[in-house]
Amino acid sequence: MTKSMTGYGKYSKSTEKYDISIEIKSINSKYFDINFRLPKSVSALEITLRQPLQDIFIRGKIDVRIDINMHTITKYPSLNTDLVKVYREIFTKIAEEANIENKPKLDHFLRMPDVVDYINDDSMEEELEKITYEAVIECAKKLDEMRQKEGIALEKDITARLHNLAENVKLIENAKEDVFEIWKNKFIKRMQDMGVDANYEERIVQEASIMGEKADITEEITRLKSHLIQFNHILKEEYPVGKKLDFLSQEIHRELNTIASKSSKQEIISTVVESKAESDRIREQVQNII
Repeated sequence: MTKSMTGYGKYSKSTEKYDISIEIKSINSKYFDINFRLPKSVSALEITLRQPLQDIFIRGKIDVRIDINMHTITKYPSLNTDLVKVYREIFTKIAEEANIENKPKLDHFLRMPDVVDYINDDSMEEELEKITYEAVIECAKKLDEMRQKEGIALEKDITARLHNLAENVKLIENAKEDVFEIWKNKFIKRMQDMGVDANYEERIVQEASIMGEKADITEEITRLKSHLIQFNHILKEEYPVGKKLDFLSQEIHRELNTIASKSSKQEIISTVVESKAESDRIREQVQNII
């Protein structure tokens, strides 16, 4: 199963008491990185949600936004009567000491800290956190469905490019067979251009063999075939696969570079250039896979 790291999910839920709106966005990242934007009423969910969301998304930079519109009161004002009495005694004492006849008024008390406190409705907070948690998980599942659909498209594109690479490897393998003859003919022509007798067959064969061995790309082709088989297997059979495929795509690119540096045959070089274009595109696509 292949999944993309890019996606967007939106989910809303309404009750008589509140409206909840969830948005989750996901983009590429080497690791799991999550950022929350939550109202204060459900701020504790940041800790509760982190692990379940990581289990769903595995990798990616995740932005979670939660908006809540309340239709009812969750905090109730409460008068601290004991504190009011203390303030009244202080006001009275100040008035007596300063010989002030003015009596303290209501607004004097309301300006003092903690005279009016707010009591939370714990049962409603628990209900709100529970429903919000469930809404976020539903939104995450919607986003994950989108990432899976995009992953299918990525897998289809990568599979087609892997097929093209495999065909190119066959062309390279067929073209490498006459490397010895190419170098032999080069030495003969070079000697002829220099006016030297080109009938030193044994010496020419020896030099051509040395150069042919240096230019031999059999091992690189064998490794390329192995990488392509492994790539296809991982792409279709494992999850998550992004990091493994990223490593393999780099290895494929490295083998192609080695073949290009060893070979002087134009047919091989042209095929390698075409193959590297496919390899580069695969590497780009793999960057978006979980």
